[in-house]
Amino acid sequence: MVLENVRSSPHVVGASPARGLLVLAVVGLLLLASVGFAVGLNVGLSLWWIALALGIAVAAGFAGAGLVPTVGSLWLVGCWWFAFPPLAGYLTGNWTGAGRYSYPRMMGYGYQSARGELLGGIEIGVRLGLQFAVVAGLAGYAAGVALNRVSTHTNES
Repeated sequence: MVLENVRSSPHVVGASPARGLLVLAVVGLLLLASVGFAVGLNVGLSLWWIALALGIAVAAGFAGAGLVPTVGSLWLVGCWWFAFPPLAGYLTGNWTGAGRYSYPRMMGYGYQSARGELLGGIEIGVRLGLQFAVVAGLAGYAAGVALNRVSTHTNES
């Protein structure tokens, strides 16, 4: 009975077309970023990625994609930030103690092996990626819903 009430709320699960487009857009973005990283572009953690993630959340709120898919999609983005560069270094064997194959961190320490760097990136990506997804997802989704209501109210007037 409780699950029916949760599913009936449009802002928890979201509308089907918008939810599917959100997931496709985020997966496409991550594939594009992965290819860019593989060819040597600097696509690591930056303020542009944070702004892009907030934009994704606002667009998801505006389209009614649902809060759970929005937070899940942003969690994928957060995990990618931390786990993909060490994974690329581990798979290619181009790993060095510091550089583009290390996951972004605030402190200057690093791991002694590519495997350690990869496991550390996955661990931090899961933990900090979820925190980032919840905070950015809630704020961006709420802003998107508010923008949708303001634009709908303005169009009706």
